[in-house]
Amino acid sequence: MSGNVGSKVAFITGATGGQGRIAVERFITEGYRVVMADLFAEPLERVRVEVLQSHPSAELLPLVVDQASEESLRDAAEKTREWAGQIDALALFAGVVQSDGLPLLEMSTEEWDRVHSVNLRGVFLACRELVPLIPHNSGGSVVTISSWWGRNAHPFYSAYCTSKAGVISLTQGLAAELADFGIRVNSVAPGNIDTAMHRAALEGEAAERGITFDEMRDIEWSKIPLKVAGPPESIVDAAYWLASDQASYVTGATIDVNGGVLMT
Repeated sequence: MSGNVGSKVAFITGATGGQGRIAVERFITEGYRVVMADLFAEPLERVRVEVLQSHPSAELLPLVVDQASEESLRDAAEKTREWAGQIDALALFAGVVQSDGLPLLEMSTEEWDRVHSVNLRGVFLACRELVPLIPHNSGGSVVTISSWWGRNAHPFYSAYCTSKAGVISLTQGLAAELADFGIRVNSVAPGNIDTAMHRAALEGEAAERGITFDEMRDIEWSKIPLKVAGPPESIVDAAYWLASDQASYVTGATIDVNGGVLMT
């Protein structure tokens, strides 16, 4: 074990993505040591260098991890145990979307499995392998990322919607199982978030319709009561709050961060 033993440790998957990258910096700012997990070494190294430029004393452990792989997650758990001894916050930002909107009756088994293997099976595997590193009755927390599309189904995106609905259910079940051990489990359900992925989707739809990006953006954002896609920081703010002591009496909850597009 190395580093400051008194510091809390956060394990963040999807650490080089739009929201995960912001989460890394947020937890570092709050004094955590951070395990940065994602699929590829090069972007992990880039994010590590960027974070150290603004936080020279940050303690970071970059790990190449495939959330769909039992072996990869077991290896990550062992390396984290060697580096820090424990985890205090497990934040599961890694996820995929469907490559295309497809009718359920025309969807390939491969596409269904690809989405579920990361979004749902991967969350199960990550929890199974990493939650044992969270000490009992020490304020530890798990935060999953679901979606407002997991709250109700949308046509042509059945694989994505069901995977995220499964995350909400898994969150509730695990929260009940871990309550006796003082470990909280909650989820954040984002709405439309202004990420590179969101903008790429708008650009693709605009091209199909033969309109400009701005026109497509205005069409989609007008459907949101707050009239704007949320900043990625809004999801990280919610995830950090759930992981913090300020949410010490919150478990089994799914927090909607969606600008009012779905009110539950």
